[in-house]
Amino acid sequence: MSEVYKVIFTGKLRPDANQERIIGLFSEKFKLGPEKAEKLIFSGKAATLKKDLDREKAEKYQQTLEKMGLVIELDPKPPIEESVESDPINIPSGLALEAIDNGDDEDATEVLDSSLQPGNRCPKCGSSNMEMGICQDCGIVATKFLAVKARDAELASQIEAVNQGSEDEGDPYTPPEAELVQPEEGEMEGPQSVPAGNGLAWIGRGWWHFKQAPLAWIVVMIVWIVLTFVVSMIPLLGFIAVTLLTPTLIAGLMVGCHEQDQGGDFSVSHLFAGFANNAGQSVMVGLFYLLFMVLFFVGFGAFMFGSIGQLASQQADPEAMAMMLFSPSLVIGLIIASLLFIPIMMAYLFAPALVALEEMSAWEAMKLSFKACLKNILPFLLYSLVAMVLMIVGSIPFGLGLLIVSPILIGAIYSAYLDIFYA
Repeated sequence: MSEVYKVIFTGKLRPDANQERIIGLFSEKFKLGPEKAEKLIFSGKAATLKKDLDREKAEKYQQTLEKMGLVIELDPKPPIEESVESDPINIPSGLALEAIDNGDDEDATEVLDSSLQPGNRCPKCGSSNMEMGICQDCGIVATKFLAVKARDAELASQIEAVNQGSEDEGDPYTPPEAELVQPEEGEMEGPQSVPAGNGLAWIGRGWWHFKQAPLAWIVVMIVWIVLTFVVSMIPLLGFIAVTLLTPTLIAGLMVGCHEQDQGGDFSVSHLFAGFANNAGQSVMVGLFYLLFMVLFFVGFGAFMFGSIGQLASQQADPEAMAMMLFSPSLVIGLIIASLLFIPIMMAYLFAPALVALEEMSAWEAMKLSFKACLKNILPFLLYSLVAMVLMIVGSIPFGLGLLIVSPILIGAIYSAYLDIFYA
């Protein structure tokens, strides 16, 4: 059986790449919305654009996408001695490389057109102020500008012609559609089990996130607390609004952590970044959480109401009431209630990150979050124990320490998300 290949966008662009041109060609010719095309191209992450191709088709994909300005690799890499060179770019016949006499500088060359002498007009701005093929007004080298335009026109016409004339699903210029962005190295492929000690490493990484921008994190916590307090003051609706919007705020902080991890800066505005990243589904996470909590408290309340009724009937007998409070049935009921609450938190934990960073639906994100926590009980147990100690210590000086502890724990959740869902 012949070897099959994946076409992988490395997340990098060629040095001469024109960003607007790449987005336009990629979204128009490959039938992908401009926003999604931009997010894919400038995410900085590797992504599989096509898979299960024979070598010839994979190399055609590579050539076409590299002409756009993307840096493409094939997996596995074809043997060097058998690799096919990329198609040369067709330069208009009037263009040529001509040496410039620069004394001892033997390497000095420039793309010039002998027809572009003083008096001819610049192909970009129309100026007649041209010297040696260089516009003295806008500064472009005319032949380079024409070469880029010729390459763009050639690439656009090539893709357009094949898109119109081919119905073959394996054609290398057919829009990738469902295969676009498949898991690859640097792409999500979890959840996977990790060692128990990683629970402590997550908190260490959370501290790293905090110390990169401590002032911004503290301000975010203060703004969050104030917003929650103000909205909660609205009777009944306040509590519902806070519950529904909290996942969106957490999603924004996950976006902030992601940008820090990619070398960017964290800012106060990241608190609201979740509203621009699949916000509808993050609100749905809050709605599902609210429904689960209502069901939980209804069941728990019914159980406690029955127990309180029994206690009331024994009010004349203090000894009987004491026995009732510590009865096995009441203790077991409280344990069961706690065990039922834990799965709700397991489903909630990673859902904001999965919704915002992976564009999942709320329900799928919560199911995957639950599965991830279930496969990593031991590291989460260690994380929870350390987090409890930190929360207690942070609460001692009037709760001010929580302005530091909370960002650390949020960064730790993002670190756990990377550890569990990414290789």
